[in-house]
Amino acid sequence: MLQSIDNGRAGFLCPQCHQDMSNMEMLQVHFQNVHMKQASSSTTSKGFFTLAKQKIKSVQDNFKTPNEPLKPYAQYFLFNPNDQYSKQQHMGYTSSHDDLIKTIRKKKRDEMFHQTDQLLIRLQLLTAPNEHIPPNRNTKERRKYELSIVPWVEDSITSQCGSCSKSFGISKRKHHCRLDGRVICSQCSRLLSFSIARDIVDPTASPLASATNTVPLQRLINLSSLISSTNPNNGSNDDSLRICLGCEYALQRYHNQIRYKHIPVDPIFHLYDKILHAEKEYKNIQSTYGTMIDSLLNGNTQYQLTDAQRVYRELSVHYDKIDSTSKLIVKLADNDSVTTYNRYAALCRNIRTYSIQILQNFSISTRHLPTEEDIKRVRDEKKRLEVERMIKFAANIPGMKNGLSEISPKLEPFVQQYYRVAQFLEEAKLAGRQDEINLLEMNLKELEQAIRKVDLN
Repeated sequence: MLQSIDNGRAGFLCPQCHQDMSNMEMLQVHFQNVHMKQASSSTTSKGFFTLAKQKIKSVQDNFKTPNEPLKPYAQYFLFNPNDQYSKQQHMGYTSSHDDLIKTIRKKKRDEMFHQTDQLLIRLQLLTAPNEHIPPNRNTKERRKYELSIVPWVEDSITSQCGSCSKSFGISKRKHHCRLDGRVICSQCSRLLSFSIARDIVDPTASPLASATNTVPLQRLINLSSLISSTNPNNGSNDDSLRICLGCEYALQRYHNQIRYKHIPVDPIFHLYDKILHAEKEYKNIQSTYGTMIDSLLNGNTQYQLTDAQRVYRELSVHYDKIDSTSKLIVKLADNDSVTTYNRYAALCRNIRTYSIQILQNFSISTRHLPTEEDIKRVRDEKKRLEVERMIKFAANIPGMKNGLSEISPKLEPFVQQYYRVAQFLEEAKLAGRQDEINLLEMNLKELEQAIRKVDLN
C-alpha cells in the first residue's frame, strides 16, 4: 500500500508515472503494457525498463528472507575475522516481561469479575419482583432499602461529579448511583429500567432474550440505546434505577458476553464451514488424483484405472457439496424474513460467487480420466520401447549372439539384472568408490558366464 513518509511516497511505484500498483507483479505488467508501448524508440524503452528493474530489485531487497543476502543496513553488524579493526558483536542482556504482564492482567481480570459480580447481586436485590421490596413510588421506604444494599457517599463531602469532575451547583444537581453509591450529575447518570435489569441478571427467563434472538446475523443489543430511551431529566424514576456511566459500561460488557452465549448461530456460518471443509478436502485429494493420472499415462502399474475412478468419485462428491451448499446460502438471501438486510443478502451472493470461482478453478485444473484403451496403448508402447532397449543393450554383452531380434524368456531376467548392475557400476565410477567398482565388475563377469550357459542351452 502507498504510504506517506515525510511528504514522500513509498511502495510499488511506477518509476515513470509514480502510480502505486500494490504489488510487484502488477508493477511489471503496468510498465510493460503502458510505458513500453508508449516509448517512441527502443533505446528509450530499454532505459525505462532498466529503471523499472532497478526499482523492483530495490523493493525485492526489502522483502528478502533471513536466508537471502543481507540488507544494506546489515553491513554495520558484519564481522570479518581478517579485519583487525572489526569486532564481533554479541547478544546483550535480554529480559522478558511476560510473567509481569500476565500477573497484572490476571489481577485486573479478577477485579473486573469481582466488580461485575457485585453489580449483578445488587441489581438482582434492587429489581427482584418481591412484594417485600418497597416500590419506587414509596420514596422514603425505597431509599432506606437501597441504602441497606449499597451505602451512599455523603453529599456534604462531595463537591464534584465522580464521573465528569464538574462542580455541583444550582443547575447541576447531585444524584447517587444505586449500584456503587457514587455522587454524580444528571448528565453522567442513566435510568436503567427494571425489565432490562432483570434481562441482564437472568437472560433466559426474560422475554427480551427470545425476542432478540429471532433475527439472523443480529447485532448485540446496545444497553446505551435502551437505557437512554428514558430521559434522566424528566424526574420519573418509576420502575427504573439511576446508575453511573461506569456501572453502565460494566453491565454492557457483561450483557455482550451473555448475548454471545445465547444467540443462536445463523445457518450461513455452518454452511460456509462446509464449503471451506469441502474445498480443503478437494485440494488434498486432487494432488493424489494428479499423481495417479500421471502414473497411468506414463505406463506405470503402480495404480490401476479403478483407483483413479474411485478418487475421481470422491472429488465429484466434494465438488457437488460446494455447489449445493452455496445454492442453499443464496436461498437464505431470498427469504422474506431477511430481504430487508441488504448486507446479509450481499454476503450470501458473495459466498456463491466465491464458490463458483472455486468450482471453475477445480474444473480447469482437474484432469479427465483416461480410458482403458489409452492406458493399454501407453503400456504397450512402453513395453515395446523397453524390449527394443533391452535387445540393443543385450547385443553389447560379451558372449551374446549378434543380430538378436528378441530375447528369450530364460535370458530376459539375466539381461535385466545385467543392465541394472551396469547402471550401478557407472554411478560408482562417477563417485570414485573403488571397492564398489571392483565388486560390481565381479558381478558382471558372473552374469556373463550365466548368460553364456543359458544361451548355449
